[in-house]
Amino acid sequence: MRVHISLKVTSVEKSTAFYSALFGQEVSKRKDDYANFRLDEPPVHLALVESTRVNAREVSHFGIELPTRDDLQSWQKRLDHLGIEFATEDEANCCYALADKLWVTDPDGYRWELWLRTGGFDGMGKTQIGVNDPCDCRCSC
Repeated sequence: MRVHISLKVTSVEKSTAFYSALFGQEVSKRKDDYANFRLDEPPVHLALVESTRVNAREVSHFGIELPTRDDLQSWQKRLDHLGIEFATEDEANCCYALADKLWVTDPDGYRWELWLRTGGFDGMGKTQIGVNDPCDCRCSC
């Protein structure tokens, strides 16, 4: 089983470079106006479709829940090594859960949350998406 996500992007070239670095895997299929990644870990089929109409604000964010703290730390080290900017958020209380998170933003403004669930929380709570962009968590966290 694999989740499929298709994103409109302004530049397949820029987005392919970003996602290759983010996932540590080369693109699976590449055309002038299209690319996709068929990932086993995490199990995602990500398609990038070049378009002149991109509005990342229509999407709250995407997320990858990680199984262990070591996995979260590995992502952080890799992103840091690659020079991909990220924001850390420790002890976030959002969507009835506590979590430690890393936030990255792709070239078109799509936000990705890499997170480790650390416990439960008795409310919707709040989280921070990106660097100064609060989310009231009425989203698909």
